[in-house]
Amino acid sequence: MPHPPAAPPAKTGNGLGIAALIVGSVAFVGAFIPFINYVSGVLAVVGIILGIIAVTRKNKPKKAGAAGLIVSVIALILSIVLAISYTAAFVTAVDDALPQTSVEESEEEEAAPVDEVEADATADVGTRENPAPIGTTVAITGGGAPAYEVTLGAPTLDATALVAAENLYNEAAPAGFQYALLPVTVTYVGTETGTPWIDLSISFVSAAGTTHTVSDVFATAPSPTFMDINELYPGAGGTGNVVIAIPTADAAAGAWTVEPLFFGDTFFFAAQ
Repeated sequence: MPHPPAAPPAKTGNGLGIAALIVGSVAFVGAFIPFINYVSGVLAVVGIILGIIAVTRKNKPKKAGAAGLIVSVIALILSIVLAISYTAAFVTAVDDALPQTSVEESEEEEAAPVDEVEADATADVGTRENPAPIGTTVAITGGGAPAYEVTLGAPTLDATALVAAENLYNEAAPAGFQYALLPVTVTYVGTETGTPWIDLSISFVSAAGTTHTVSDVFATAPSPTFMDINELYPGAGGTGNVVIAIPTADAAAGAWTVEPLFFGDTFFFAAQ
């Protein structure tokens, strides 16, 4: 008696796909945690490898592997971007925390009115006491050698409406703050290559002396953004916008700062 044809083997679960999804999800969450995002980047790479293997296996479900691969790729990108942002903010905070003057000098500076700080024309141009005018081109060094020529364009100190219109998912500025928009033009003058949004730190120092950076409140700047400027070779340049949430009070009495990410002097520009 002939036997009926054997049914094709049923597809079993794809354990690698599930593993890729789990690892990618953990890496995605870790990307938002300062310093943990260094480890999450490694986990994201593991998730990508597992996801690729999972989606290429024959006779295995693909959905979990594809989802794990997508989540892991997103987690890797976030880990790199946020690790750089958090590191820049940490370095800036440490630099600001280092003692610069004696206790007596600090108390005198805090007690001085804003106009007195701005009126010290005897100080070097580019200091907080005598910030450079907007439109001034300055040389920023890296490792002791010239790296970039930087020029700040005319800022919009209250760009809250522009930021809200750019992206519906942009966070609202905290109470007492407003978004400020700053166009930044850079030219790479080093000998190898440079990526401006990695190499340079741009901040705003309020009239009260508090420092504010792009990583304080995450918001997409109107295009083109500073992060849109890719790797530059000698002589190449570009322009991009930076958005920072700054205190509303005495906004015009603050100052913009530009400095290399590591080991360099801070250069101050007038708020507007």
